[in-house]
Amino acid sequence: MAVMWPRALPDEVLRNELRAAERKVYQRLRDELDDSWTVFYSRPWLGLTPTGQEIDGECDFVVARADSGFLALEVKGGAVSFDPMSETWLSKDRWGIRHKIKNPVAQAMSSKYQLLKKLKDCRAWTPHRIRAQHGVILPDCQGVGSDLGAAMPQKLFCFLKDFEGSLESWLKARLGMPSFEEGEEPLGRQGLAALEELLARPFSLRTPLAHLVAEDDAAIQSLTPGQFRILTQLEEVPKAAVSGGAGTGKTLLAMEKARRCAAAGMRTLLTCFNRPLAEHVARTLGPDSGVDVMTFHALCRRKAEAAGLTVPAPAEPDAMDERWPELLMHAMEARRELRYDAVVVDEGQDFRPHWWPAVDSVLDSTGSALLYVFLDGNQRIYKEAASLPRDVGLIPIRLGENLRNTKRIHDAAGRHYAGHPILPIGPEGVLVDWREVSPAELKQALDACVARCVGQESIPAEHIAVLFAREQERKVMVPGEQLGGRPIAPCGPLRKGVLTVDTIRRFKGLERPVVIVVADQSLLADKELAYVALSRARSHLIVIGSKECLARIREPE
Repeated sequence: MAVMWPRALPDEVLRNELRAAERKVYQRLRDELDDSWTVFYSRPWLGLTPTGQEIDGECDFVVARADSGFLALEVKGGAVSFDPMSETWLSKDRWGIRHKIKNPVAQAMSSKYQLLKKLKDCRAWTPHRIRAQHGVILPDCQGVGSDLGAAMPQKLFCFLKDFEGSLESWLKARLGMPSFEEGEEPLGRQGLAALEELLARPFSLRTPLAHLVAEDDAAIQSLTPGQFRILTQLEEVPKAAVSGGAGTGKTLLAMEKARRCAAAGMRTLLTCFNRPLAEHVARTLGPDSGVDVMTFHALCRRKAEAAGLTVPAPAEPDAMDERWPELLMHAMEARRELRYDAVVVDEGQDFRPHWWPAVDSVLDSTGSALLYVFLDGNQRIYKEAASLPRDVGLIPIRLGENLRNTKRIHDAAGRHYAGHPILPIGPEGVLVDWREVSPAELKQALDACVARCVGQESIPAEHIAVLFAREQERKVMVPGEQLGGRPIAPCGPLRKGVLTVDTIRRFKGLERPVVIVVADQSLLADKELAYVALSRARSHLIVIGSKECLARIREPE
């Protein structure tokens, strides 16, 4: 069997009826010739005219032997004819349909000369004069027994008889084997290698990860506005508990609901548990939104102070979680003007059951009294989320589409989710990068990972967040002010060229296009941390850790 390039015909050639003749020739060359022959199929080339203009073409087959030379072949199927008056070549197929074709002799000759020129510039080529010929295979045509024209002697053509009889004999005759003209040398093994370098050189051009991430991120961002239709449908619902898994757009909906309420002239509060999330929401809404944004504890303290109440220091036992919510209710009773017409709660699963009476006290019952609570419905982790204030009549609403993550990230985080089904509608995305390293290599591997993402993959540093289970691990792994050669900062406003490095809890409710999660035993000890961490990335997720840690995160019990 001949050495074939490619080894097998691609599907698009096998299915294309216009390439039936080429398929027939490929199979004949493959099966009739032995491995002393090398056959290159469908080799495109780019050349220059004498004036420097680019010309391109394609050689149907290049057939070569180390002990001889090479032959550039053009193939034309069907019944071929030539009209010298109009210089027109035609091919008639089995159904009698005529097709205008290019001059096969000119095509083969042009390919031969272009290949000779390119061989001279090939790095693997040792200059010497070789045998180079051209020819035309007409596998469906009978010969006429004479030349077809002054520039088209019969020996140029392989007709049906030669094609089905002994194709190898015709090839050898066309190459003039075994003799050589004076000054000619065999192509040789080195020459054959040069042809392979020229016509079948493998290459792999990589796409920077940043390009793929940007495309996926743009697709994800385009999904968000469609989610707002839910709020339009709920305009007549004064109180609702909107639940959904990570990535279902709860924070975006919470912000939009608060913005719409404020725009309608309502005194509006948006509150959550996590301070970095509150800061992010405030920055996103802007100072002119008319929405008061603060954490629940900040709400308790500010309203108590505004009512003239003494607020115990946070360090005192039970101060923030027990006594501050009580002070909030006292403040609302003492100064009713401090209340709001609309209260929006984000990340409501983080609120303790006994805080909800305090939240309810913030509403002005004489007005619209809108209360919207957005919460994660992951029953595997947030079992207390069912303890929302039932006495205030919250209408349950479920979000069923993941708009934030790629499908691959959704699948990784979804293994830590139990609740009503969530459909990922984002792009497929790149594979989640699970990087297995030993504990001793973790620090170095993390530094190299960041350097590669920002350097070779061209991802802006501000689009990357590196998350740890605990602050203690963060300090050990990143003791300085840089990681991967880039400056770092805790979660906060995006700063060009600055990498976000923080704990998973502080980053809760936030997101970045790319997230690197450091997996260790601390991460495994808390079910919530893995779920939150894996769902923070919009377009690309990297998890670095030991084999044991990665296995338990990928397949939780």
